[in-house]
Amino acid sequence: MTRLLVTVHRWLGIVLCLFFAMWFASGMVMMYVPFPSLPDQDRLAYLDTIATSGIRIDPGTAVSRCPAGRLSGLRLISIAGRPAYICHVESMAVSAVFADDGSAVPVPSISAGRNRGPFDYDQWVVHQRFDPYRPFFRQDLNDAAGTQLYLSSRTGEIVQQTTARQRAWNYFGAVVHWIYPTVLRKDWALWDRTVWWLSLAGIAGVLIGLYLGCSAFLRVRRVRRAGLSPYRGWLRWHHVLGLVTGLVVFTWIFSGWLSMDHGRLFSMPDPTAEQVANFRGRSLREIAGQTSRAELTTFTPVKEISFHAVAGNTLILGRTGSGDPLTRTITRSELVAATERAWPGTAITDISTVPEDDTYTSLREGSLPLGTYRIELDDNSDTWVHINSENGEIISVMDRSRRTYRWLYNGLHSLDFPALVENRPLWILTMTLLLSGGLAFSITGIVLAFNHLRRLRITRQYKAS
Repeated sequence: MTRLLVTVHRWLGIVLCLFFAMWFASGMVMMYVPFPSLPDQDRLAYLDTIATSGIRIDPGTAVSRCPAGRLSGLRLISIAGRPAYICHVESMAVSAVFADDGSAVPVPSISAGRNRGPFDYDQWVVHQRFDPYRPFFRQDLNDAAGTQLYLSSRTGEIVQQTTARQRAWNYFGAVVHWIYPTVLRKDWALWDRTVWWLSLAGIAGVLIGLYLGCSAFLRVRRVRRAGLSPYRGWLRWHHVLGLVTGLVVFTWIFSGWLSMDHGRLFSMPDPTAEQVANFRGRSLREIAGQTSRAELTTFTPVKEISFHAVAGNTLILGRTGSGDPLTRTITRSELVAATERAWPGTAITDISTVPEDDTYTSLREGSLPLGTYRIELDDNSDTWVHINSENGEIISVMDRSRRTYRWLYNGLHSLDFPALVENRPLWILTMTLLLSGGLAFSITGIVLAFNHLRRLRITRQYKAS
């Protein structure tokens, strides 16, 4: 059995040693340079102010010209200086209808000019959240930062921005860490299965290595020999570093594997379509049909108007360039009524505002918007429902399973523990030391793998001769 485990461990190491080294090295880069994104504040800044006086088409009329299907979102923005409704139909690309004459916004609606495109994918818009906005144009600003902007040909909106520094470092950071090449990542299902199985194989290799390493160490102690390892050369370094860093390597590979869980073992934070519909209490098509264009002209100056509902009551949100919301306040009674619709038969134990330093949602990778409501339910999973206080939409559903996931993934993978992550110098020092140990251990595995393959080649050549 030991010989079998050694063989399995060796070949898993040969296949995965470069991945292990890549994960630890790229993790150091990601501490300083995250994957590019367009903050909502910047997205709004790029939008033109809506000429609400030019609105001639009611929302209901515009929606009737959008594709059939469940409407998951409805917005009003300015496209080429003209007000336009943006319809988000589930599982379909966004569609746009001009609000001044009701005509469809053409695709593509912008001239290529200095832009590159149209194209569907590149490295920085490969995520599925960009799917409704494809294809894109990319505009190079030729500024000192090397900024590139990605414009949706369907709406003319800027949906992504990158800088030269972000692009360069991310090829050594997130792109390799997440195994994120465009050719693989654009097929989400294939990427998901590939990374999940690679990570699971890595867990198996580490567990076998821990067993073999501890067994070898105990053999040394039983015969009372000096030192930690019975081996020599690079195998000795691999054994000793494995004893020192093995648990850290395991927790990082295990938590990395959990990043690809996607509902396999733990619950997902997304509400169901039925819960969203029941919480709203009225479909967006109904809301649009009962909203007049005169109501929209009261929002000025504004860069985006979006349509929402809570417990059957319409809520229209206007966003200015500074991001300040123009909307009414959601009442506690509306939250109670909406929650009772979405989770019937479940008692509400508390409604509160999530604090800025909340342990479960104020994370290094992102936090809930300020003022988010938390509704605690008295169900079997002690569920928390988080509601955006501006638009009344469900942000996330966090049950006991999801809170456990927070510690096993965010806690173990990025050491997102309150006392540590709040002290950035200490967090950086701790992460760097642990990642360096994991990288050094991985390098010994690479050397051993290379040496073993070289010996196999020499043996085959000898037998052939």
